[in-house]
Amino acid sequence: MTLFYPWAKGLKVEEIEAFYQSFRFPDGHRFFDWKHAETGAEVLKAQHPEFELWSQGVHARSGVSCADCHMPYQRVGAMKISDHWVRSPLLNVANACQVCHRFPEEELRARATAIQDRNYQLLQRAGQALLGLLDAVKAAKASGATEAQLAAVLELQRRAQWRLDFVAAENSMGFHAPQEAARILGEAIDEARQGQIAAMAWRAAASQPATPP
Repeated sequence: MTLFYPWAKGLKVEEIEAFYQSFRFPDGHRFFDWKHAETGAEVLKAQHPEFELWSQGVHARSGVSCADCHMPYQRVGAMKISDHWVRSPLLNVANACQVCHRFPEEELRARATAIQDRNYQLLQRAGQALLGLLDAVKAAKASGATEAQLAAVLELQRRAQWRLDFVAAENSMGFHAPQEAARILGEAIDEARQGQIAAMAWRAAASQPATPP
């Protein structure tokens, strides 16, 4: 199919998700990237959404572009040119960061590291929550649950997995928009645990002995 950008409803994670929800193939089926082998959920794959997450951060609101940080200006003789070694700003703090942030390199590195460490911890929690959901779905299916009976649970998996992947596939480890990344991962954790509880409840109900007439 023709390549497209899923931005018709906006750049936020839920707005892109809403676009995918409304998108229909000619046969009427909604969009999904792949079907989860263990649960059967129709899931989405985030494609390195650096631009989308950056657009929700303070640098975007301040008019700072990708090139300002990743290709900062440098002097070559009498000329001022963009550095074409595209890399992490933390490898070139003087030109990439200190032009705007008048603080020592050590402090700027520490700020960035703290943001990324917090994001990493949230990412691990979201991953554990999603694994809990997957295990609960597998157990429910082993007890006889069908995909139709677990439809609401699989929808929660789609939503949770999309949010987890949105942050995991974005290469700043949350730095481009820390609060937005934390919000997204918080929703991923919540929806994964909701799905896990619902799957466990179905299994518990299915294991109850039939009530005699």
